[in-house]
Amino acid sequence: MNSQTASPGKTKKLSGPKKSLRAGVVSIRDPKWIFVALCYLAAIALMGQDPWFGDKQFTYNQGLFVGVLAFLIVAGFCWESYLLGRPNGINLILHGLLIVPVALLIGRIAGLPASPQASYGFLGKLKDYALSLTDAVGVGSIVPDWIQDVFRNPAILILILFTSIAFTQQKANRRFALIVVAFLIPSMQTLSHDPKPTLTFGLGFLALLAGIGAQYSRYGDLVGQQNILTRLQTVDDRLELKCSLRISKRATDDGYVTEDGVLALVQREYSKQFELEPLAIRGIAQAISHRLVREHRILELHGDERGFFLIPYPGIFKIDSIFDEIAMWIRKILLTVIVIIWLISPIDFFPDSIPILGALDDAVITLVGAGQWLDTFRRRQLPGPK
Repeated sequence: MNSQTASPGKTKKLSGPKKSLRAGVVSIRDPKWIFVALCYLAAIALMGQDPWFGDKQFTYNQGLFVGVLAFLIVAGFCWESYLLGRPNGINLILHGLLIVPVALLIGRIAGLPASPQASYGFLGKLKDYALSLTDAVGVGSIVPDWIQDVFRNPAILILILFTSIAFTQQKANRRFALIVVAFLIPSMQTLSHDPKPTLTFGLGFLALLAGIGAQYSRYGDLVGQQNILTRLQTVDDRLELKCSLRISKRATDDGYVTEDGVLALVQREYSKQFELEPLAIRGIAQAISHRLVREHRILELHGDERGFFLIPYPGIFKIDSIFDEIAMWIRKILLTVIVIIWLISPIDFFPDSIPILGALDDAVITLVGAGQWLDTFRRRQLPGPK
């Protein structure tokens, strides 16, 4: 890690923050926010003209869950992954505006026609199957329509499940990949059947991408660098500080740093000034690693058959923001409600009469729901500094 540490009291720097600060919309004084806002407004105006959003196609009940799903996706990438700038000021306003075109996009590619006669493709057949089950057992007279709708539309349910799974991943690229996969399934369905999206909808989608591209900023990386510097302010020894910075940088860049990697970094720094035995180097490396895990809480210790290695502590990429907590808890509560209704209702992707497959969807849904809370408890129960 490139650091300037002439003395412990001077400000320490990590390589790369200036580049991160220049990306995206920095503040309301940055005129780029006007372009981003115009792109989002153009996307809303153009996408909303698609005839799909009339009374005979996209229903209000679908719109309710589509809006919630759009909020979860935007909040996840903006308030948990910080991919569109710091969640405050003008950026926060743009985040809220972004929810509308994202909802229109989801509604167009994931929504199904309201009338059974208009159902098409595999997702349409799943919809008809769910409707027949609810009618046969009388669920429709007990469960409100707005709750039943998520089960009537398999595409929306798939997106909610994939979104929930995506945001259990620590790396932003994995989250993005899962969301893309989830969108591809209903998108292929929509593009292969009539009525297809109109040209104006396509132009609106391009405007949406242009706005996201202009606002894009990996602010989460800058947050990690700032948190590392803040937590290492108490380190007085210059060599230990340089080693800690380099080890932390390696772990955050690669996702992990091995035991041999830590030894190599420590040996490179200390051998410049001292002649130490390998055993002494190993002792210093263990002491520094221990403090990075237990005192500074920058890294976590993990191990498997390949040996021990350090990975970034999840909280190192977070800032104290109420919006992060709002996004997380809404997603977890919504998914838990869906899992409970799924398990107690007769609705399944595969009928229970089919061996193995009949219980597979229930098992997967249960694991996804439980995984959200297990991830929360794991993070809350990490050992505190000693």
